Amino acid sequence: MVAAAWGRFTGHRWLPKAAVVVLAAALVAGFLLVRSERRDAHNAEVLDTACGGALPEETVRGLLPGDETWELHGDLDLTGPSGPGPRILLRCSLDWGASGGLELAAVPVLDVPLSGVRPTDLLSAGAAKEPDWATAYRTATTQVTAGCPAGLPGYPHRVTRFRVHASLDDADGSEVPGAARELGAVVTAAANHVRDRGGCGGPAVEPADVRPPGPVEDPEEESGEVPPSCRWFRPAMLDGRAGGRGDGRPGGVTGDDADVCSLRVPRAKPANRRDHVAQVVSVSWRGPLLPEARTAYGAELAALSRAPEPERGEEAYTLAVWAESSCSGARTLSRVTVGTASSALAADRADRILDAYLASSDCRAVKVLGKVWK
Repeated sequence: MVAAAWGRFTGHRWLPKAAVVVLAAALVAGFLLVRSERRDAHNAEVLDTACGGALPEETVRGLLPGDETWELHGDLDLTGPSGPGPRILLRCSLDWGASGGLELAAVPVLDVPLSGVRPTDLLSAGAAKEPDWATAYRTATTQVTAGCPAGLPGYPHRVTRFRVHASLDDADGSEVPGAARELGAVVTAAANHVRDRGGCGGPAVEPADVRPPGPVEDPEEESGEVPPSCRWFRPAMLDGRAGGRGDGRPGGVTGDDADVCSLRVPRAKPANRRDHVAQVVSVSWRGPLLPEARTAYGAELAALSRAPEPERGEEAYTLAVWAESSCSGARTLSRVTVGTASSALAADRADRILDAYLASSDCRAVKVLGKVWK
């Protein structure tokens, strides 16, 4: 009976061919299924380990092509009590195809160590150029700067901020359009992973904190914009004129522990040949810089008085005014200097200039410590 059935099957005009096709299709489907299961298992393992397991799996699965095999490159997690590396906290790269890939990195914000607290020292530190590894966030798809109030471990100087940035490129190497929003959840998760492992304390990073980087500015290109720490000043405070050739760009730095501004003011109606430019320098110190500022200016603070007399015969006069106050809730020490060719002008305007400076910073409980001619 079996032989008869087999004979009818083999003698059929198209049935043997159809059976071969079905069998081949089943083998191919089985192969593809096994291959797909292996790929999915491999991709799941990649997500489990990438960036210390900090990536939100469902979000990443929605971003990456499910029909591709993901490869993990450059995976590094240096967060935790042992302390991070000098340039990296967290990094991972998931690649597929020729050029597609997800890149994520978390780097510390390393402020330039101060060599002093005087305005020239603060301005020099503020003008220092960041290394390339610290500025990669500027060209990322999205990024966030997160706070670490308790300080990240493992650094010789206190580090209280870090940046996390991520980019997603398509198979042709171009940035995936519309990926910034989904990547925000990835960056948020990575930032909070660093915070938790580093014992940062403070508020957690929220998706709303993550945003695309701003326009990339050429640090070599001078801008006419006034630095934030100098916006309190108006040329009219010293009978000056706005703009003018050769006046120079104001120098300013705004930091966690100090603000400084240095600017030159072209005089609208010079009284003599030396009275063409006046100079104003403002500086405030807070927190850990307060003791160092008092030490650096110890002799000047000791010479303060209510109404000092300038030295006669000087060709230029600089009057320094000092004050203590509470600015934005922080105990602050401030110094404003006014340099002019006329001692009368400096003496007449210094108090008003100090008042304007402190008012711009919402300073309360102001106590003027005194003045001294320099």
